[in-house]
Amino acid sequence: MSTRSMTGKLRVNLEANIVNTLNDATTAAAAIGTAIALTIRDGVEVNRANRGWQWQSKTLTNGASQVIDLYDYAGLDIGAGAGLDSLGQAMAVENLAIILITNENADGVVGYLEAIPDVTNGWTPLGTHTVATGGAIGAGGCILKSQPKEGGLDIADGSSHRIKLTANGGDVTYSVYVLGRTDDEASSSSSSSSSSQSSSSLSSGSSSSSSSSSLSSSSSSSSSSSSSSSSPSSSSSSSSSSSSSVL
Repeated sequence: MSTRSMTGKLRVNLEANIVNTLNDATTAAAAIGTAIALTIRDGVEVNRANRGWQWQSKTLTNGASQVIDLYDYAGLDIGAGAGLDSLGQAMAVENLAIILITNENADGVVGYLEAIPDVTNGWTPLGTHTVATGGAIGAGGCILKSQPKEGGLDIADGSSHRIKLTANGGDVTYSVYVLGRTDDEASSSSSSSSSSQSSSSLSSGSSSSSSSSSLSSSSSSSSSSSSSSSSPSSSSSSSSSSSSSVL
C-alpha cells in the first residue's frame, strides 16, 4: 500500500513601470503591480487538490489539433501509461483548481495556439480562444484559469470535459498543466491509502494523493488572472515585465 499526497503553490507577479518623457527631458513615472500567492494543500476542499497532470512540450504542426479529455485523459501517455498520472494511477478528475496552457514558441516564431471547448462534450469553462476572436495564444503566451474554491471549475464526464488545441499559422510547441480533485464533496477525506495502480473510478474518501507537481511558465509583458491569453504586442513609451509560475 502507498499514500499519495499533494502540495503546490501558484504565484503570479505583475510588475510594470510606465515612464513618460516630455519634450524638456523631464519624466513622469507610474508603477503598476500586483501579486497572487496561493498554497495548495492535499484534499478536495477550498485551496486543495489531490490530482496533478502535465502534458509538456508537445508539438502541433500547422493546422493539426489535439483533444484532451480533462476527466480521464484517455489515450494520452505522459510516461506511465495512457490515461494515467505520472505515478501510474488512473485519472478521474471532477473539477479543476488550476489549468495552465502555454505556447512555448520562441519570441517572433509564427504559430498561434487556439484553445476551445471540443465540439463533442466540450469543456465550457475554458471559453473560446481563437485567431478569429483575437484570443489565440501567441509565442510566449498562456491561458491561466484558477478557481481554488471548493467545487472548482466543474468537469462533467459525458457532457463537459473535452478541450481542443489547434496550431494556426505555423507549428506550435505547447504544454498543459492541471491540478484537480477527484471528489468535490467537502466530506471527502484529504488523505487516504491507495495502491500504486488505482482504478479509473475513484470515490469519496477512498483515494488520496502522493504526487506533486511543479509547473512554471514565464512571459514578457504578459500577465495571468482567472482567465487570460496573450499574443505578441509592441509598446512605445512604457516598459513592463510580468511572470507567472505554478510550483
